[in-house]
Amino acid sequence: MSLLLHSFLILILLSGMEGCHISDKSRHESFKATDCMPDRKSQEVKEDQTGSILLVAEQFVILSTDGNSRYLACNLPETFKKERIKIKYSLVTKEIFPNERWIATPAYLTKIE
Repeated sequence: MSLLLHSFLILILLSGMEGCHISDKSRHESFKATDCMPDRKSQEVKEDQTGSILLVAEQFVILSTDGNSRYLACNLPETFKKERIKIKYSLVTKEIFPNERWIATPAYLTKIE
């Protein structure tokens, strides 16, 4: 009887772990690394950067680790729209037209984790 109970508990534990693995995988499947600002010229490529998410004027922006750069990514996935989470990312910055003011440099993500 005890062996059956232990086997049942191990089965429940393993199935719970598999559920966590699936949800983590689906988090990354929703990300699309496409240029969502094709009307603007690409300026600079930033590869393998680290930073955090910051809420500025009701917009989620990426703040660089050194605090000197902010990026407004047009394709930031919903799962990353949480203030103060740490991220690793790659992105392409886009131009700002002369008659505009932005809260952060416009960009689109090519990678985020």
